[in-house]
Amino acid sequence: MSSPFFARMLAELDRSRTCRVVIPLAQDEACAYAVQQGLRLGILAATLIGDPGKITAMYGEAAGHERVTVVEEKDPQLAARLACQHIREGKADFLMKGLVNTPTYLKAVLNSKEGLKKNPLLSHLLFFETNAYPGMRILSDVAINIAPDADTLTGIVENAAEAFTLFESRPPRVALLSANEKVSDKVPSTQLARQVSERFANRKDVVVEGPISLDLALSPESAGIKKYYGRIQGDADIFVVPRIEAGNVMYKALHYFADAAMGSIVFGAQCPMVLTSRADTNETKFQSLLMGAVLWQRAAKAREKGR
Repeated sequence: MSSPFFARMLAELDRSRTCRVVIPLAQDEACAYAVQQGLRLGILAATLIGDPGKITAMYGEAAGHERVTVVEEKDPQLAARLACQHIREGKADFLMKGLVNTPTYLKAVLNSKEGLKKNPLLSHLLFFETNAYPGMRILSDVAINIAPDADTLTGIVENAAEAFTLFESRPPRVALLSANEKVSDKVPSTQLARQVSERFANRKDVVVEGPISLDLALSPESAGIKKYYGRIQGDADIFVVPRIEAGNVMYKALHYFADAAMGSIVFGAQCPMVLTSRADTNETKFQSLLMGAVLWQRAAKAREKGR
């Protein structure tokens, strides 16, 4: 679908502040398409780490672009460490995963001496918009945290809420999803959701409700029919799943059934980390890169404003 949200994000990028992405093992078709689009639109500079011959063959003219630097390093671990070094030294602003596998990518970022960890937890955020429900929403976590306990789920909520505040000035409404809104010993996710929602009960900067079913979190009509009187009544901004299986299914349902516009990143490091799936569409790959640039710019402006 054509997405008003992603179109607005592209239009609102500050073109005077070129976003610099660094990609370990950049000889990857998803990265090549996204970087080529970014260069064509004038929103990006890129450092491509990997095999220069393969990068040149895959990126074509873009490999020789004035805003592109190619760095030779074929070893996945060393490439990931070098990408983190570029961020620490101010040579790049955000990361995008190339052919480096996800564990290697995350290990470099989480390294206690040479990494980029900022928040206690890294989590995956999917920004999405559908025709049926226009406007930006966030889904988490569908790619990093497999079976979160209460502390991990709390960190997932904190990361998603922090990211949301870069787009809106009001407290985000966070739905901790489960099969229904009733706590049951037979459905462990309902107990987990209640435990986590209680931790946020006195917070003013975020509204966390759970357990809550998807229909009550998404549809005001369903909330009315079922006479649900919680603080979230079909108007959730952030949907937090109890386990990675639920997130993975919802992610693919959004793509295949709803034709949603999507872009995903890993959040919680010193910079945004773009992470795409091999099966993602070219639009999703570019929109993920776009979200990395948007989040970097907005976070940088927020830090400057707070000085």
